[in-house]
Amino acid sequence: MEELVQVFLEESREILQQLEEDLLDMERNPGDSEIIKRIFRAAHTIKGSAGLSGLDAISGLAHHLEDVLDQVRTLGEPMSKDCFDTVFRSIDMLNRMVDMTAGNEEIPPDMAGDLVEQLSFFIIGKETEETAMVAACLEETILTGPDLLQVLSDIAPTRSVFRLTLNFKPDYMESGHDPLRFIEELRDKGELLEINVNFSRLPEWDEIDPYRLYLSWTMLLETKYDRKEIDDIFVFVLDDNDIKITDVTNEIEPSQTAGKLTGELLIEEAKVAPRQVEAVLEKQKQAREQEQVNTIRVDTRRLENVLNLVAEMVISQSRVKELVSKQSQVDVEVFNSFQEVDKIIRRLQEEVMKTSMVPVGPTFTRFQRMVRDTAAEKGKEIELVISGQETEVDKRVIEQIADPLKHMIRNSIDHGIEKPEDREALGKPRNGKIWLRACHQEGSIVIEVRDDGRGLDPDKIYRKALSKGLVEENQKLSDHDMQRLIMMPGFSTADKISDISGRGVGLDVVATNIQALRGSIEVESTKGQGTRLIIRLPLTMAIIDGMMVTVGDEKYIIPLTSIVEFIKATPKDIKTVEGTGRVVNMRNEYIPLAALYRLLGIPAYEQELTDGLLVIIKDGRKKMALLVDDILGQEQVVTKSLKENFRQVDGVAGATILGDGRVAAILDVPTLIKMATR
Repeated sequence: MEELVQVFLEESREILQQLEEDLLDMERNPGDSEIIKRIFRAAHTIKGSAGLSGLDAISGLAHHLEDVLDQVRTLGEPMSKDCFDTVFRSIDMLNRMVDMTAGNEEIPPDMAGDLVEQLSFFIIGKETEETAMVAACLEETILTGPDLLQVLSDIAPTRSVFRLTLNFKPDYMESGHDPLRFIEELRDKGELLEINVNFSRLPEWDEIDPYRLYLSWTMLLETKYDRKEIDDIFVFVLDDNDIKITDVTNEIEPSQTAGKLTGELLIEEAKVAPRQVEAVLEKQKQAREQEQVNTIRVDTRRLENVLNLVAEMVISQSRVKELVSKQSQVDVEVFNSFQEVDKIIRRLQEEVMKTSMVPVGPTFTRFQRMVRDTAAEKGKEIELVISGQETEVDKRVIEQIADPLKHMIRNSIDHGIEKPEDREALGKPRNGKIWLRACHQEGSIVIEVRDDGRGLDPDKIYRKALSKGLVEENQKLSDHDMQRLIMMPGFSTADKISDISGRGVGLDVVATNIQALRGSIEVESTKGQGTRLIIRLPLTMAIIDGMMVTVGDEKYIIPLTSIVEFIKATPKDIKTVEGTGRVVNMRNEYIPLAALYRLLGIPAYEQELTDGLLVIIKDGRKKMALLVDDILGQEQVVTKSLKENFRQVDGVAGATILGDGRVAAILDVPTLIKMATR
């Protein structure tokens, strides 16, 4: 039972998340029958899996939810807003129950009592439709005797007989499923006239595998429901198993099939020779045994261990590379073997890193519900438009970016998008939009949050900054100045404090979290047209390609994705600009210039700008020329947290262990650029 519960917990969260997303789609496209079918199947699965796992409270709530969705599916009537809200609250409750089960907490029997009553409200009158029809007839005319019997006969549903052949794949029970639950569901739909069991696949007793299924069933069901209702019972197993459902109401009497096996019925119905039946069954058996599982679930701790081992292997490989490079004479075969091992390690590292990459889609779609509820709370009409869901990023990165994204979107809802009537007065559509987009760009992931709201007001920001003494009288604010101000702790232009802060409140925390991921954030805004927030993050936090440089006796790593090029400056290339400082002229583009030894306060051999080398680094569209002593070459390094192992150092994103055993700092390019412009 514990194994069944664990399987249920693993699957239910994904199903509930997909159920919520499909409900949001159905709210926008109420007539889409495919969405309605998916929603019903999801609720049906939760109900059945919870019941099979002995989680009666979850199964009970899911059963009432299924009734509501079944009514929508069957009658084709759109759900009201109140019904949608109740269904969403039911999903929230199911998620809460799943979390309690995962935490070994006992679920109170009446925990979902109020929701069950609310769900029942939306199906009142539908379950007793036939009774209502009879009552309507009796109200209009008093009928007695044969006349009343005729009315009841006309209203009574037609009963059909179905022959079902249930031939499940041999490994069906390995994941905790029980084929007998289908028989129980069929009993709920009508009367099982006959049940015949096929033992032909049953091996000798000493060869029986208790985890494999050897039996198949043939049965006759008499029911008032139509074929579609019966198909829905097997909706999740039809594709992977041999399930046949045939309407035999007018073709076969129940007594004709009593005691006969599946093969015998095939021979009688299709006039197939016994040897042909045996051949077909044998081929089906072989095909099922050859089926392979395409995906497996892996404990994240095991995956972390593999990633750590690969990281340590990269460090050891760097050590071997260091030793080989120091040899004056290296045997050709030894060198070639080392090169081959080096290629294999790199390929292994790439494949292992891919195992920790996940698409951003599930994280993005999670915000749809938040936008729906928050917009309704604020009396606004807002649509969240998502693109780039397939973009993959390190699982650890996406876990840490979820909260900053949530805050940015809530700010767009509360302070960015105007009220519907205000938008109409401005000539805008009543329905505001927030765009959430992700893509890969130059070895990084770029996430964009954009809205078509009121945008940032430079005058308002200036007045607020002036009142706080952050700017001087008559000072003009550049885009960089505005970004710096709204990223400051406690800075807000909101006129009214609410539970959802105005744009700018908490953006300092957002920026800090993004910088901790070696990322950067930019703000673009046009008053009256909207605001655009752009986040750039590394694809992975574990292993990076970098360029090793030296300053004095120390070695430093600059992430390769942040490097534009290297130059050797001449005196005529270097200029001094008032208010900016020294810049270097690179093909008629003037780039701010800074020395790494000055930024970090470390000794250097080359302190003249024309003696050392200049590394042109970038953070988004910002560039800076960084003076270093020398460049040693490209290196693949394993990142270690400096904050956890030492303390946070401005301008340093982490550290790595080099092949010679020394520690080198990994530079934080966005922070270095900010330090240089202070």
